Amino acid sequence: MKILLSRFRKSDSKGAALIIVLAFVVLLTGLVLAYFSRTTTDRQLAKSSFDDTASDLLARSALDITVIDLKQEIVNNPTVSAANIQPTPYGTPASGAPIPNLIRRSFSGDPTGRTSSLSSTAVSANGLSVSLARWNSHYLVPRLNPSSTATDSTPVLSFTAPDWVLLTGQGPASAPPPSSVIGRYAFAVYDEGGLLDMTLAGYPAWTQSGGGGNPNVTPTPWFTNVGRKGIIAFADLTAVPAAPSTRCTRARPVG
Repeated sequence: MKILLSRFRKSDSKGAALIIVLAFVVLLTGLVLAYFSRTTTDRQLAKSSFDDTASDLLARSALDITVIDLKQEIVNNPTVSAANIQPTPYGTPASGAPIPNLIRRSFSGDPTGRTSSLSSTAVSANGLSVSLARWNSHYLVPRLNPSSTATDSTPVLSFTAPDWVLLTGQGPASAPPPSSVIGRYAFAVYDEGGLLDMTLAGYPAWTQSGGGGNPNVTPTPWFTNVGRKGIIAFADLTAVPAAPSTRCTRARPVG
């Protein structure tokens, strides 16, 4: 009888030990899976943040290079004359519909010698491109169909999309080896000096300080009516009402 009881006790202890070991294995497996899940998420977030920072640095570098070119022209021409009072234009249309505000754009063969022959509208290896409508999302270039009421920003045919400037670890290059390219940018520079401020100009226009005008308004002071337009940061140029004969074709871009 004693021998039988002893056997039962040994088998109970083995079963309890097995259950405890299995419980620890389950807990350890859960911890490992949670760790890998957390590290995978953190890695994705870190890579996204790294890519955003790299893109921002590339954009800032491209802006610095473009601005330095403009500043270098000032240094090279200390004496102001009618010939150099404005930045030297290049890449502007030689024929067709004029684009008065366009100063320069990146194109293959420009004076800097940095720009490649790859158009920004061509689909790249990653399937991305910049359309003509996107290049004119600010509406600084006359629209191809000005009579259209749709918000189509496709520019006139005389506008040619800028070409890519390819960046390497040593700076921009016109035809670097593909393996050395770390980024790319393209640009178009516009003169905003002669544009209209939508907070002060445009339709409707009041001819009297106490009402009247087109359309007729309440008899409030003229500056109050103008103030109702708000500031330019809130202007939606695609929704500005205008009569067909007084439609604004150019305006200062928002933001």
